[in-house]
Amino acid sequence: MVNQKLYIINLSSFYDILDELKEHIGYEISKFNSKEIFFDKYNSKNISLENSILIVNEKEYNFFAKSIKEDQIIKFKTPVNIFKFVENLNVRFIQKKYQDQSNINVKDFFLNINSRELKKDKLTLKLTERETDMILYLNNSKKPVNVETLEKEIWQHSSDLETHTVETHIYRLRKKIKAEFGNDELIKSDKDGYTI
Repeated sequence: MVNQKLYIINLSSFYDILDELKEHIGYEISKFNSKEIFFDKYNSKNISLENSILIVNEKEYNFFAKSIKEDQIIKFKTPVNIFKFVENLNVRFIQKKYQDQSNINVKDFFLNINSRELKKDKLTLKLTERETDMILYLNNSKKPVNVETLEKEIWQHSSDLETHTVETHIYRLRKKIKAEFGNDELIKSDKDGYTI
Protein backbone atom coordinates (compact mmCIF):
# COMPACT_ATOMS: atom_id res chain seq x y z
CA MET A 1 0.00 0.00 0.00
CA VAL A 2 1.24 3.50 -0.83
CA ASN A 3 1.84 5.64 2.25
CA GLN A 4 -0.23 8.77 2.60
CA LYS A 5 2.00 11.80 2.22
CA LEU A 6 1.54 15.33 3.45
CA TYR A 7 3.61 18.05 1.81
CA ILE A 8 3.81 21.29 3.77
CA ILE A 9 5.03 24.17 1.64
CA ASN A 10 6.41 27.43 2.99
CA LEU A 11 4.82 26.89 6.44
CA SER A 12 7.76 25.98 8.71
CA SER A 13 6.05 26.67 12.05
CA PHE A 14 3.04 24.56 11.10
CA TYR A 15 5.35 21.76 9.96
CA ASP A 16 7.08 21.83 13.39
CA ILE A 17 3.72 21.43 15.15
CA LEU A 18 2.68 18.47 12.98
CA ASP A 19 6.14 16.94 13.22
CA GLU A 20 5.73 16.77 17.01
CA LEU A 21 2.42 14.97 16.50
CA LYS A 22 3.68 12.61 13.78
CA GLU A 23 3.53 9.48 15.95
CA HIS A 24 -0.21 10.14 16.41
CA ILE A 25 -1.01 10.71 12.75
CA GLY A 26 -0.68 8.06 10.08
CA TYR A 27 1.07 9.76 7.20
CA GLU A 28 4.50 10.90 6.09
CA ILE A 29 5.18 14.61 6.49
CA SER A 30 7.61 16.54 4.29
CA LYS A 31 8.51 20.20 4.42
CA PHE A 32 9.47 22.47 1.52
CA ASN A 33 10.71 25.97 2.33
CA SER A 34 9.37 27.45 -0.89
CA LYS A 35 7.08 26.68 -3.79
CA GLU A 36 10.11 26.80 -6.14
CA ILE A 37 11.87 24.02 -4.22
CA PHE A 38 8.68 21.94 -4.24
CA PHE A 39 8.14 22.36 -7.99
CA ASP A 40 11.82 21.59 -8.74
CA LYS A 41 11.42 18.24 -6.96
CA TYR A 42 7.98 17.61 -8.48
CA ASN A 43 9.01 18.46 -12.06
CA SER A 44 12.15 16.32 -11.81
CA LYS A 45 9.95 13.43 -10.58
CA ASN A 46 11.78 13.20 -7.23
CA ILE A 47 8.43 13.31 -5.45
CA SER A 48 5.10 11.80 -6.39
CA LEU A 49 1.67 13.28 -5.79
CA GLU A 50 0.08 9.84 -5.61
CA ASN A 51 -1.86 9.52 -2.36
CA SER A 52 -0.67 12.94 -1.22
CA ILE A 53 -2.05 16.27 -0.06
CA LEU A 54 -0.33 19.64 -0.13
CA ILE A 55 -0.80 22.28 2.53
CA VAL A 56 -0.04 25.73 1.15
CA ASN A 57 -0.34 29.28 2.37
CA GLU A 58 -3.66 30.81 1.35
CA LYS A 59 -1.76 33.51 -0.60
CA GLU A 60 -0.07 30.86 -2.76
CA TYR A 61 -3.12 28.64 -3.29
CA ASN A 62 -3.99 29.97 -6.77
CA PHE A 63 -0.41 29.42 -7.93
CA PHE A 64 -0.59 25.73 -6.96
CA ALA A 65 -4.12 25.26 -8.30
CA LYS A 66 -2.84 26.02 -11.82
CA SER A 67 -0.71 22.85 -11.86
CA ILE A 68 -2.16 20.50 -9.26
CA LYS A 69 -5.68 19.17 -8.79
CA GLU A 70 -7.58 21.21 -6.23
CA ASP A 71 -8.67 18.12 -4.29
CA GLN A 72 -4.99 17.62 -3.42
CA ILE A 73 -4.45 21.10 -2.00
CA ILE A 74 -5.48 22.53 1.35
CA LYS A 75 -5.44 26.28 1.74
CA PHE A 76 -3.86 27.10 5.10
CA LYS A 77 -4.98 30.18 6.98
CA THR A 78 -4.63 31.10 10.62
CA PRO A 79 -5.88 30.75 13.25
CA VAL A 80 -6.22 26.99 13.11
CA ASN A 81 -7.53 24.43 15.59
CA ILE A 82 -4.92 21.70 15.18
CA PHE A 83 -7.26 18.89 16.25
CA LYS A 84 -9.99 19.90 13.80
CA PHE A 85 -7.37 20.38 11.12
CA VAL A 86 -5.98 16.85 11.58
CA GLU A 87 -9.53 15.45 11.66
CA ASN A 88 -10.36 17.23 8.38
CA LEU A 89 -7.09 16.05 6.90
CA ASN A 90 -7.97 12.43 7.75
CA VAL A 91 -11.37 12.87 6.10
CA ARG A 92 -9.68 14.33 3.00
CA PHE A 93 -7.30 11.34 2.78
CA ILE A 94 -10.25 8.92 3.06
CA GLN A 95 -12.16 10.78 0.32
CA LYS A 96 -9.07 10.79 -1.90
CA LYS A 97 -8.51 7.06 -1.39
CA TYR A 98 -12.16 6.36 -2.24
CA GLN A 99 -11.97 8.54 -5.34
CA ASP A 100 -8.69 6.97 -6.49
CA GLN A 101 -10.09 3.47 -6.03
CA SER A 102 -13.16 4.31 -8.07
CA ASN A 103 -11.14 5.18 -11.20
CA ILE A 104 -9.90 2.05 -12.90
CA ASN A 105 -7.63 1.96 -15.91
CA VAL A 106 -9.17 -0.17 -18.67
CA LYS A 107 -6.81 -0.28 -21.66
CA ASP A 108 -6.60 3.36 -22.74
CA PHE A 109 -9.88 4.27 -20.98
CA PHE A 110 -10.76 5.14 -17.39
CA LEU A 111 -13.78 3.50 -15.79
CA ASN A 112 -15.31 5.36 -12.87
CA ILE A 113 -17.27 2.72 -11.00
CA ASN A 114 -19.03 5.26 -8.75
CA SER A 115 -20.44 7.45 -11.51
CA ARG A 116 -20.54 4.52 -13.99
CA GLU A 117 -18.73 6.47 -16.69
CA LEU A 118 -16.18 5.38 -19.24
CA LYS A 119 -13.74 8.16 -20.14
CA LYS A 120 -11.09 8.70 -22.72
CA ASP A 121 -9.42 12.05 -23.30
CA LYS A 122 -12.27 14.57 -22.92
CA LEU A 123 -15.04 12.17 -23.95
CA THR A 124 -17.36 10.50 -21.44
CA LEU A 125 -19.86 7.69 -21.90
CA LYS A 126 -22.53 6.97 -19.28
CA LEU A 127 -22.92 3.24 -18.61
CA THR A 128 -25.59 1.09 -17.01
CA GLU A 129 -24.79 -0.91 -13.89
CA ARG A 130 -24.59 -4.14 -15.93
CA GLU A 131 -22.31 -2.56 -18.54
CA THR A 132 -20.01 -1.33 -15.78
CA ASP A 133 -20.00 -4.76 -14.15
CA MET A 134 -19.23 -6.48 -17.48
CA ILE A 135 -16.30 -4.18 -18.27
CA LEU A 136 -14.97 -4.55 -14.73
CA TYR A 137 -15.29 -8.34 -14.77
CA LEU A 138 -13.64 -8.69 -18.19
CA ASN A 139 -10.89 -6.26 -17.24
CA ASN A 140 -10.07 -8.29 -14.12
CA SER A 141 -10.07 -11.60 -15.98
CA LYS A 142 -6.72 -12.92 -17.18
CA LYS A 143 -8.28 -15.16 -19.84
CA PRO A 144 -11.30 -15.04 -22.18
CA VAL A 145 -14.66 -15.25 -20.40
CA ASN A 146 -17.43 -17.35 -21.96
CA VAL A 147 -21.13 -16.48 -22.09
CA GLU A 148 -22.06 -18.93 -19.32
CA THR A 149 -19.58 -17.38 -16.90
CA LEU A 150 -20.84 -13.88 -17.65
CA GLU A 151 -24.44 -15.04 -17.13
CA LYS A 152 -23.52 -16.54 -13.79
CA GLU A 153 -21.25 -13.74 -12.53
CA ILE A 154 -23.01 -10.63 -13.88
CA TRP A 155 -26.64 -11.72 -14.00
CA GLN A 156 -26.40 -14.31 -11.19
CA HIS A 157 -28.33 -16.75 -13.35
CA SER A 158 -27.61 -20.26 -14.44
CA SER A 159 -28.15 -21.58 -17.93
CA ASP A 160 -31.94 -20.97 -17.83
CA LEU A 161 -31.25 -17.37 -18.93
CA GLU A 162 -31.62 -16.86 -22.65
CA THR A 163 -28.18 -17.24 -24.15
CA HIS A 164 -28.60 -14.20 -26.36
CA THR A 165 -28.89 -11.84 -23.36
CA VAL A 166 -25.12 -11.57 -22.89
CA GLU A 167 -24.41 -11.23 -26.62
CA THR A 168 -27.11 -8.57 -26.96
CA HIS A 169 -25.74 -6.55 -24.05
CA ILE A 170 -22.19 -6.74 -25.39
CA TYR A 171 -23.36 -5.83 -28.90
CA ARG A 172 -25.19 -2.75 -27.55
CA LEU A 173 -22.23 -1.78 -25.37
CA ARG A 174 -19.82 -2.02 -28.31
CA LYS A 175 -22.21 0.10 -30.38
CA LYS A 176 -22.36 2.77 -27.63
CA ILE A 177 -18.58 2.79 -27.30
CA LYS A 178 -18.11 3.12 -31.06
CA ALA A 179 -20.65 5.95 -31.26
CA GLU A 180 -18.94 7.93 -28.49
CA PHE A 181 -15.26 7.11 -29.02
CA GLY A 182 -15.19 6.04 -32.69
CA ASN A 183 -13.72 2.69 -31.72
CA ASP A 184 -15.26 -0.62 -30.64
CA GLU A 185 -12.00 -2.46 -29.90
CA LEU A 186 -12.41 -2.39 -26.12
CA ILE A 187 -14.27 -5.71 -25.87
CA LYS A 188 -12.97 -8.43 -28.15
CA SER A 189 -14.41 -11.85 -28.80
CA ASP A 190 -13.07 -15.13 -30.09
CA LYS A 191 -14.03 -18.79 -29.88
CA ASP A 192 -13.04 -18.92 -26.16
CA GLY A 193 -15.11 -15.92 -25.07
CA TYR A 194 -14.78 -12.19 -24.45
CA THR A 195 -11.69 -10.23 -23.41
CA ILE A 196 -10.56 -6.68 -22.83
